[in-house]
Amino acid sequence: MNAWLFLAIKDMSKRRRETLMVIVAITIGVVGPLFSTALNNGMQDAFVGNTVNVYTGHLQIQPNTGDSDISKSESVLSKVTGIKGIVGAAPRITGGVDIESRTEKMGIAIFGVKPSLEEKASTLSKTLERGEFLDDKDKYELLVGTSFAEVMKIDVGDRVLLTYQDRKPVEFRIKGIISTGTFELDRYAIIATFDTVKEFIEKKEASNIVIRLEKPEESAKYKLILQKETTLPNVKTWQELSAGMAGMIETFGVISMMTSGVSVFVAAIAISLIIYTTVRNKIRQIGVMKAIGARGELILRIYLAEALFIGIIGTSLGTIIGLFLIHGMQQNPLIMNPEYGMKLIIMPRISINSILAADLSILLTCIIGGIYPAIIAARTNIIKAIWSG
Repeated sequence: MNAWLFLAIKDMSKRRRETLMVIVAITIGVVGPLFSTALNNGMQDAFVGNTVNVYTGHLQIQPNTGDSDISKSESVLSKVTGIKGIVGAAPRITGGVDIESRTEKMGIAIFGVKPSLEEKASTLSKTLERGEFLDDKDKYELLVGTSFAEVMKIDVGDRVLLTYQDRKPVEFRIKGIISTGTFELDRYAIIATFDTVKEFIEKKEASNIVIRLEKPEESAKYKLILQKETTLPNVKTWQELSAGMAGMIETFGVISMMTSGVSVFVAAIAISLIIYTTVRNKIRQIGVMKAIGARGELILRIYLAEALFIGIIGTSLGTIIGLFLIHGMQQNPLIMNPEYGMKLIIMPRISINSILAADLSILLTCIIGGIYPAIIAARTNIIKAIWSG
């Protein structure tokens, strides 16, 4: 074993309490960034992910400016489904109606969907809480969100009256209750089949077309392809449609990074202080070591090795504890009920790159934190060191 390595280990073993305190500080400094990053990713999946997968799609074709629907929507849909890389596409038709149950009455948005197409274009069919999902042949059947069902005091099998403008009310049956994790569908909309809504609100074409991509990250590329193939300029990516919510999540991310930065800074200060204190307390020993032939380079290596060892141990422990906490929360995700029972399932998620970034930044900070006191030790004057000791 090299002399500097042996001396570094021996020195740390003599200062177990101080060394342990710094390791704990570094461990916390690693756990914080890892867990906050994973939680932030989970929040993004819960808020933005639910909205994209169920409501907006990876891409959405909207009516041209000034129009309320898409001209020749069936033809447009046919062109879209023939493009390689598009998993599915489904037309939707929307309008406003009044809904009345036995005890409540209010205005609500109604969505018309084609269930067979939604299976590939969105995850709507997978959000069924109870009851049954719609079938293409259904006529006067409805899906309602969990929170809206609570507001209206209705459940599967109940019947409600829908009124469009001043026309005669039509009776619909609640076929299923869905829980999408989005306010748009769980609280502020009801869903029926495309043809039923088309006839009910007397619309001829789809209000929009939602599209699911094989590679969501290529949404900008496919936006240009769709604009060219369909000659419709108003194509929106999921990033554009969820910009406000994504911005909110990004803000949480910035706060998380600032908190992590403070943790890293505290770890650096702690390491610097303990090594600096060691240098000051062992000034005579350092002088003696130099007097018997130890070079400044050896002294420098000893104290840098201490900083590196402490950093590696603290980082390793922090990573293990952080991943353990993340795994535990993945097994027991955080379930939030913001309003009227609408569920948001937050499951933390972290990538290998994020783990490596957090670990390397902490480790680098440990090394930097040990450089200054190590240099002081290496440059210590032999005579002054022995006399001042």
